[in-house]
Amino acid sequence: MDRTKYIIAAIGLVTGVVFGLSGSIVQDPVLTNVLYEVSSVGLTVACVVLALNFYRKEEDLVATGFLLFAIAEAVMSAGNAAGVVEGQPSFGAGMALYVPALLLISIPKTFALWNRISGIAAAIPFTIAAGIIFTGGIALPSSGLVGGAYGLLSLTIVGWVIGLSGKKSSVRTGASVLEGQM
Repeated sequence: MDRTKYIIAAIGLVTGVVFGLSGSIVQDPVLTNVLYEVSSVGLTVACVVLALNFYRKEEDLVATGFLLFAIAEAVMSAGNAAGVVEGQPSFGAGMALYVPALLLISIPKTFALWNRISGIAAAIPFTIAAGIIFTGGIALPSSGLVGGAYGLLSLTIVGWVIGLSGKKSSVRTGASVLEGQM
């Protein structure tokens, strides 16, 4: 992957984490929606760029995972303007899509083991939270369950950024996961 595409992916991933965490801290509902929307857009762009990269490297499962992650973010983005409670259907659908996305990215030995474990671990509370919503309950981003899921997801995304940077300890081969053509 050329430097420009790497920078786009890294900025999108970091934007997603920073703005997503910021949205969970602020109390103003309008500002929360704006921060969540910026987070979703950053993650969507990054994940599409990464999906294309891994597809071209013939790592189809990882590519599919990043594509599903982008779709999950787009689904959540649709519900952001409705507000935290009113947007629960989109929030639940997005979290439900996170689960296969994280598993498809984390099960193959593309990223470092610690990063793969954090991705798989994040899938568990997302499964539970989506189940709560789909059975008529409410799973607020401020709840411990969802907060924990996003904490693990943030750790996972930081791991992706490290893995994409080409640090030797970050991926199984010791080479950048972005090497090759894009």
